[in-house]
Amino acid sequence: MCSYCSQTSSNLVENRLEGKLEEFCCEDCMSKYTVLFYQMAKCDACKRQGKLNESIKWQGNIKYFCNLFCVLEFCHQQTTNGPDSQSKVSISKAPTASMELPSVTTNTTPVITCVVSLAEVSPAQSTGNTNSGLKDAVFTDAAKIIKDGSTQTNAMKLHSSQPSRLLKNKALLCKPVTQTKAISCKPHTQHKECQTDLPVPNGKSDVELDSPPAKKRKIGFLQTYDAEYLKVGFLIYPGSKASPPRSQCVICGEILSAENMKPANLSHHLKTKHSELENKPVDFFEQKSLEMDCQNSSFKKCLLVEKSLVKASYLIAFQIAASKKPFSTAEELIKPYLVEMCSEVVSSSAGDKMKTIPLSNNTIGHRIDELSADIEDQLIQKVRESKWFALQIDESSEVSNITLLLCYVRFIDNDCSDIKEELLCCIEMPSQVTGIEIFELINKYIDSKSLNWKHCVGLCTDGVASMTGRYSGLRAKIQEVAMNTVAFTHCFIHREHLAAEMLSPCLHEILLQSAQILSFIKTNALNSRMLTILCEEMESERVNLPLPAEVRWISRGRVLTRLFELRHEIEIFLNQKHSDLASYFLDEEWVARLAYLSDIFSLINELNLSLQGTMTTVFSLYNKMDIFKEKLKMWLKRTQENDYDMFPSFSEFSNSSSLNMRSIAGIVFDHLEGLSRMFNDCYPPEEDLRSGNLWIVNPFMNHQDSNLKDFEEEKLAKLSSDLGLQSVFKSMSVTQFWIKAKTSYPELHERAMTFLLPFSTVYLCDATFSALTESKQRNLLVSGPALRLAVTSLIPRIEKLVKEKE
Repeated sequence: MCSYCSQTSSNLVENRLEGKLEEFCCEDCMSKYTVLFYQMAKCDACKRQGKLNESIKWQGNIKYFCNLFCVLEFCHQQTTNGPDSQSKVSISKAPTASMELPSVTTNTTPVITCVVSLAEVSPAQSTGNTNSGLKDAVFTDAAKIIKDGSTQTNAMKLHSSQPSRLLKNKALLCKPVTQTKAISCKPHTQHKECQTDLPVPNGKSDVELDSPPAKKRKIGFLQTYDAEYLKVGFLIYPGSKASPPRSQCVICGEILSAENMKPANLSHHLKTKHSELENKPVDFFEQKSLEMDCQNSSFKKCLLVEKSLVKASYLIAFQIAASKKPFSTAEELIKPYLVEMCSEVVSSSAGDKMKTIPLSNNTIGHRIDELSADIEDQLIQKVRESKWFALQIDESSEVSNITLLLCYVRFIDNDCSDIKEELLCCIEMPSQVTGIEIFELINKYIDSKSLNWKHCVGLCTDGVASMTGRYSGLRAKIQEVAMNTVAFTHCFIHREHLAAEMLSPCLHEILLQSAQILSFIKTNALNSRMLTILCEEMESERVNLPLPAEVRWISRGRVLTRLFELRHEIEIFLNQKHSDLASYFLDEEWVARLAYLSDIFSLINELNLSLQGTMTTVFSLYNKMDIFKEKLKMWLKRTQENDYDMFPSFSEFSNSSSLNMRSIAGIVFDHLEGLSRMFNDCYPPEEDLRSGNLWIVNPFMNHQDSNLKDFEEEKLAKLSSDLGLQSVFKSMSVTQFWIKAKTSYPELHERAMTFLLPFSTVYLCDATFSALTESKQRNLLVSGPALRLAVTSLIPRIEKLVKEKE
């Protein structure tokens, strides 16, 4: 049964509205019901658009009304007018829908509508009196038109009553034609009066007629929209109400220009493209206009949905890049499960909507590029707003055989009133580069982003020659363009690693032999599995060995400690394999040296971990190095007293073994003494930046020996006596405090920032290289956009990117 007219039909048309399936007898009923459903129909009485609550069947048609008052008003109107008058009105509307046009009166020169060629007469026209009669009629009517000069009604009637003839334009014929009472083989423009033998009006001479007419100046004219144009199927285009109005066909949706908004052009469009609808009443076109409004509203809803889908694709792309996953994960893994989850939890329509989220491999790549560009724009803007910035630079060729140059920047973020660290750029380099070439690459990027080297206050590198050269290295080139004092820092972690490399020959031999044992086990998958099974059967606390690594600051303490803990299981395994390496574990002195190495490297590893991290300063790291130096002095003193409790593995083995510890004690003392000397050389006291600058760490203490000028000391004395700032200092970090003090004490703020901004390590660069090494999609992360999103702390402006897509 039809949901609109309640009639039954064998051929039903189905349509789903708001999740409910409706059936109709024809397309016309479906369109009318759709208009009612979306409350776009108009009341048949008051003509107001909205929700229609009442309906009646009137003369075979269903009429809809707002309420009972509109029903009574409609019935009163129909009763008052009567059926005869109404039928007359409906009959009169039909023919005028396409023929009634606004009357136009002109006083210009009349145009001859029917022209008979004088140059050539066809055989069909040469016989009988009909031709002559026709000529007489034509010229009689033409003369009448010229004489009256008012309308073209008679010419139109004559043209419609006579059969159509082949008309020729004399101006385009190649044969001689009669034009200005002369013979001419070449056409040229003439006045209309010159093309007949009738008397010349207005007393113009032949000389005046022979001359070409003056070109008329075109006057701009814009036709305004008339409500009567709906009779021929046109309404005003919604998007052109403020600008010059344009008309839109309610049938095909074609939009005509403002110049074509003329009744004749609109009627021509209806006759030529929709000839079957030429005699339709106005109600039909009104219904079509309402359907078009419904379609436009539905299209707007689709656009809103599309906006949310685009935003979802940006969010997924950002998470993929942040988690260092391949781009194809979105389409191959996320999208299928997302569709299934939404279909199961929400509805099937929600699952279908999830299918339309653009998550292809190329789309995710484009989204990541746009997100990275937005992050970079935010970063550059923040660096420009910060008066000072510092750089951290390192290069590595361990990722996909590609040499990368990473540059991190530390700057003052005015939005959060604190110091921030972000990846500035990732540049691919040739395999072998010099310090000058590295500078040119970085300088090119700095110039392209309109940054100024004069605002650079610090540079931290890993200490290689190409970076630290005083004459031709990166340091020298930056010092030339900076034009101010730049604090150059050798990475604290790398210096610690260089100091820990110092080993006596006997201890270094133990280290090499341990590496041979690990290599024998870990390079063979079968050996590694068999050792794991053996450890499980022996119920060992550890069941496998870690891989030895010699990358960056990775300590040997973890590897040597595991080897010492599994020494019994490894000895049994090597004997089963008939390996000569098992003999090392039979030597108690060798095992004692292994125990000491595992302990000392574990302690150095703890120091290494304390030096790592973000937002470190030279003040905090120098304090940690001083603490470790004091520990070394204490260990030397206790070693002389045969006290080895600070080395737990070595102490446990020495107590359980009958080995004479005198020879081992000498080796331990010599190593600790050399280690203390190396740390003093790598961290010399004369390079300690804390001397004279401890007021930065705590400005409320009494600092006698400071590197401040006289007026700066006065400012510091005033600051230290401010109780309000003292309470603020306890509730925030040192960097936040000095940024807050910028307005009241700008000189001290500037002096403090030059010491707090410079990096103390290249931890961020090394951590990024480690992330690339661990990732299985290193070839994807080598590109700057994905790498930037993987390490950034800034939030991309997704709403802005989605708005740009509209």
